[in-house]
Amino acid sequence: MNRDLLGHAAALSAAVQTGLLTRLLERGDSAAGHAAALQLDARATERVLDVLVAFGWAVRDGDSVRAAPDVAADLARAPGGAQQQMAMWSYVPQFLRTGAPFVKMDGDREPIYANVVAALGRMFAPEAARLAERLPRAPERVLDIGCGSGVWSLALAQKFPGARVTGLDLPAVLEAFRARAAELGVADRIATLPGDVHVIDIPRAFDLVVIANVLRIESPERAQAIVQRAAAALVPGGQLLVVDALAGGTPEREQGRTVYGLHLAMRTEHGRVYTPAEVTAWMRGAGLADVQPIEFASEQIGGVAALLGDRASQ
Repeated sequence: MNRDLLGHAAALSAAVQTGLLTRLLERGDSAAGHAAALQLDARATERVLDVLVAFGWAVRDGDSVRAAPDVAADLARAPGGAQQQMAMWSYVPQFLRTGAPFVKMDGDREPIYANVVAALGRMFAPEAARLAERLPRAPERVLDIGCGSGVWSLALAQKFPGARVTGLDLPAVLEAFRARAAELGVADRIATLPGDVHVIDIPRAFDLVVIANVLRIESPERAQAIVQRAAAALVPGGQLLVVDALAGGTPEREQGRTVYGLHLAMRTEHGRVYTPAEVTAWMRGAGLADVQPIEFASEQIGGVAALLGDRASQ
């Protein structure tokens, strides 16, 4: 165990709770300046800032210290912004005591997701473009289940001019899908299926079905049912692409998955991070073969990877 991580965690927690991290995100200042503005002890502030700089949360320019640019950018593009993220992580002790989520995103999903999918789209856009580059063949008829803003499937439409994308999601959420398609100049190549994935009729008409960041908010039984419905929508020779917190195999990736699992548990009642083995078994059980992993995400989006499986040609 790296015992220095305890000091790092303590310093970061203190910076969040005292407002120091918020001020670092807003402006650069000397340790004395930050301390005076927040009514903190100057010597203690200097030591905490030393730790934040050493672990990459902050940078120094002479006597001035501010949040590191990548930290500021990452927090800014997260749903709810920096303040929402810090409020959620500050809630961990309460979550540990009670088990009650900070928010319940798997409750009445339509109004919640209608408000956050655009931000999620911005957050995952670079990764979606990387994944599109790694897809082994060009799709023509794409179904995006639980599409949200369509960040994953519309990246495919940008990459492959012949691809047409159908977004399946709750009616209010589909507004973000249409808006992003218009923004990317592919509005003439989309269609929508408004409704609940568990009950809506889905035609068998697609050579690629995408399930991105959806299974994690479902119980195991309901997640497996979505995989089965997705596989049934494939024409012979079609492919199913599952994007989720599936990256593993190294200590860093496993750390990313576990941290994301905690984050997910604090905003859902039933959500959980499924292992690559679990999702692969569901895909194979739904009749898909040659299930292969695709790794594409940057270090800033820990734990995200994809699985791609083929439906038999006959």
